[in-house]
Amino acid sequence: MNPHSSSSSPATATEIRDIIGPLEDDVIERIMSTGATSAEVLDAYTWRRSDQRLQRTPHYELHGRAAHVLAILETEEPDVDE
Repeated sequence: MNPHSSSSSPATATEIRDIIGPLEDDVIERIMSTGATSAEVLDAYTWRRSDQRLQRTPHYELHGRAAHVLAILETEEPDVDE
């Protein structure tokens, strides 16, 4: 993540790829259209990969832009257990 970017600024394509890895340009554009910050993208990606999510832990759910990013990731990466 760029140390000079504001934590409340929307994530850039480079920041998204740094967090998630290689994605198609249209997926990056969809994530960017949510206005999610790098922290929200990281939260969504971390939640997507977490054991708590796989166990459906009820005490934590994503909200707002992070939830939108998660929904995009779930449509683009249906097989999380590779």
